[in-house]
Amino acid sequence: MAVFKMGTMNQECIRLPSGSYNIYDVPFVSEARNDRRVIHGSKNSKMFRNVVTCAKILLFLLNLWVLSIVLVVVLGKWQIFETREMTQPYDTSHLIVMRELKEDGDRKLPGPSAAKSNQPPPEIPNAPVKKEVNTELHFAPSLTEEEDRIHTMRHWCKKLRPNLPTADLIPSVKLQQILVDDKHKLLYCQIPGVAQNDWRKILVFLSGAAKVKSHLDISVSDVHSKYSKQLKRLSDFSAPERKKRIDKYYKFSFVRDPLERLYSSYDNKFKAKWSTYFHLSFGKKIIQKYRKKPSKASLQKGNDVMFREFVQYVIDADDNEENLNEHWEQFYKQCHPCLIPYDFVGKYETLNKDIDHVLKAIKVRGNIKGSLVASNYTYPKQTLTAAYKTVPLNNLHKLWKMYYPDYNLYSYPFPSLLTELIKKKDYTDY
Repeated sequence: MAVFKMGTMNQECIRLPSGSYNIYDVPFVSEARNDRRVIHGSKNSKMFRNVVTCAKILLFLLNLWVLSIVLVVVLGKWQIFETREMTQPYDTSHLIVMRELKEDGDRKLPGPSAAKSNQPPPEIPNAPVKKEVNTELHFAPSLTEEEDRIHTMRHWCKKLRPNLPTADLIPSVKLQQILVDDKHKLLYCQIPGVAQNDWRKILVFLSGAAKVKSHLDISVSDVHSKYSKQLKRLSDFSAPERKKRIDKYYKFSFVRDPLERLYSSYDNKFKAKWSTYFHLSFGKKIIQKYRKKPSKASLQKGNDVMFREFVQYVIDADDNEENLNEHWEQFYKQCHPCLIPYDFVGKYETLNKDIDHVLKAIKVRGNIKGSLVASNYTYPKQTLTAAYKTVPLNNLHKLWKMYYPDYNLYSYPFPSLLTELIKKKDYTDY
């Protein structure tokens, strides 16, 4: 091992047998060089720490942003996932079903145990028929029955959608069932099976397009073909034009007890021998899917669909979120009462009086002479009971859940038909 001096740096070096060097600095001699190394290393370390700090801050802000979006969406203040496409459900009135059934189990259809105890079936909470049902909906004595209907509907819609979208944001596809009469400044949401043809005749007659003495002289086929162009749909207008009409026009619709309307649709579209379109378009498919060992004639013609088969088809289509035909689709899905502020809701059960009310409201009652409607047929209770007793019990439950929003929004009480079937167990469970 040898010790020697290296250069001008006055450093002592020890040569090791391997030929390498270990340098031992003489005190205070190489401070400048070491300082440069320390300063250079400290700069790199400081820069690294700054980068890490910035990254942490950015990550924190990103998390905060994501959390704020989640909170806003959950609270419902910003419908971030809303779309104008027709595949996106826009009117969420059906959420009433889930909320109400979850909050109050007694609103479900009573089971066999409830029937044995002779307890009355649950009433719709907002129905003004019994004031003790819901203290929130005690209406003022000055309100008429017609005003009560609007009050009830707006009560539930306010709970469901406290901040309604502006009219110009409603997709046009949601407004196809609403007819427009610019001359008399009215919007009518037409629902098949609820005096739809009568109202179409009245609107054509008021337009002056049909040169007849009475609206009843216009045939049903003409009102859907010859004069169909006289009945404009709200969906045909631009968004600003739609908004103007929704804001300023008189808006009304007519409804009917949902379960009676469902049977009426079956009676007129499947039992009727002349309804070949529904036989071929729906009947053949229903028979093939739900009937065991169908005959060749049934599969070819589709004209002998049973009511319980039709009900099963409707329930399955609704469960699968298929687009239901307008003859059995729920009212709220066609007229969107929580999106459009209706001025009046008429009922099939008081048809003549309610049509008279609308005609007076738009100041054309004097233009309509004689009878207002061709027929106001309602099915006898025995007929409805005989039909629904063939429906399995579990499907009666499903029907109730399916049409519960319509019963609730439009002030219909719990259907007595279901009450009696459940109590008596007077049904055929296949």
